[in-house]
Amino acid sequence: MSGCSRRFLNNSATFKRLIGLLFLLYSQNALAQFSPETANNYWSVNHAMHDKAAKNIIKSKVAFGEVDQFLKDGRTYSQDVNKGFFGWDRRTKEGIQLFALILVPRDYTPEKKWPVRVVLHGDISHMDAYNVFRFIDTTLQSYKEVEEIRIYPSGYFAARWYYKIQYENIMYLLDSVKQLYNVNENLISMSGFSDGGTGTYAFVNYNVTPFNCFLPYIGSCGSLKVLGKRQVYFNNYRNKPMFIVNGKLDQTFPPHIVVPYVEAIQRLNNVVSFFMIDTCDHTLRWLPQYKDTIDRFILEHTRNPNPSHLVWQTDNANMFNRNHWALITGIGKSESNSVSLIDYNEIIADGKYLQAFRRDSLSGIIDVTASGNTINVLTKNITSYTLLLSPDQFDFSQPFKITTNNVISFEGMIQKDVETLLKWNSIDNDRTMLYAAEKEIVVGKVFKPK
Repeated sequence: MSGCSRRFLNNSATFKRLIGLLFLLYSQNALAQFSPETANNYWSVNHAMHDKAAKNIIKSKVAFGEVDQFLKDGRTYSQDVNKGFFGWDRRTKEGIQLFALILVPRDYTPEKKWPVRVVLHGDISHMDAYNVFRFIDTTLQSYKEVEEIRIYPSGYFAARWYYKIQYENIMYLLDSVKQLYNVNENLISMSGFSDGGTGTYAFVNYNVTPFNCFLPYIGSCGSLKVLGKRQVYFNNYRNKPMFIVNGKLDQTFPPHIVVPYVEAIQRLNNVVSFFMIDTCDHTLRWLPQYKDTIDRFILEHTRNPNPSHLVWQTDNANMFNRNHWALITGIGKSESNSVSLIDYNEIIADGKYLQAFRRDSLSGIIDVTASGNTINVLTKNITSYTLLLSPDQFDFSQPFKITTNNVISFEGMIQKDVETLLKWNSIDNDRTMLYAAEKEIVVGKVFKPK
């Protein structure tokens, strides 16, 4: 046999192996696709079907980029949904009745993303679970002109804005609306009046992550010292724009009670619009005149889903412990503390420095700044924390460097992970806030390269 013939046979064998390899790769790739059933089940409101679909996606080893794009595209929304006013009624396992009015614009169409506004009403001492009807007249013509989705939860004596049950209820309502309607995740605001204004101040200490801004009207941050069920921290008012309105003639929340707390917030947050209306008492008569200003404020302050700087303070490492991509997971006395972090807890009233809120338990503070793939973290009274890393914010083709209180906590490459991506998407239900990895850090532990 000639050398030419041998080379041909050898090349033929190589060619066959190459074809076989390509066929294998194609077969594997063909299997690693979303089936219509898996895709539909992932967006199902049935948690069992959703969880099974997520497991199938992980098991089939669909490429990270494909899953990421699938989540960014989101679900397909139906045109056949409730519009106008409708009620949302449910009862907790403890037997507490929870009700909300939902307002969807008559011209709603799933072809565009719609802003959402959560509105907390006043006078929550009533016994009626349907208390919201005392404040919302669904027959008014003005509601037909609203161009945003509104959520009006009902607060009453068993479900006050300052209670955990209402926090969980409003997060449930918001998630449910996002499942049915095409929501602009970066234009979700919260406003409230009287007790609802005070409740809005409370929510800034619960969870700022889903919201673009907060608008408390004729409320009192200082009232949380008495009404609130948990400790309140001025540090948490630093994270989001605020639009605050009070009346100079208000006898329920007079200026001398309101102003010192607002001024303390303004010292930490430079995006606060505060109006003290000279001619108004405890009323919303001023609201029509300020409507356009309020609407413009909300639209001008869209949420950044991946802010480069975060500050959070909490005494609970299991709940109310998250600000966007930073989670406090352990609170305790630590030898590794930043001297620059301060628990701001004073107001200035009549020229005197006074304690603003009670301090019954130890709280932790975290301050996170990202620049490129370098993340600098400062902590106080924190033993551990977790960072959620988004490919929309960080470059996963480059190494990361994480420092905690000026000590290197991690340095190196971090891999994208589909399981993490699906886990946090299931929690957040947010197309603009997707995380490829979560990095757990023990404070005080020095990183040692392998």
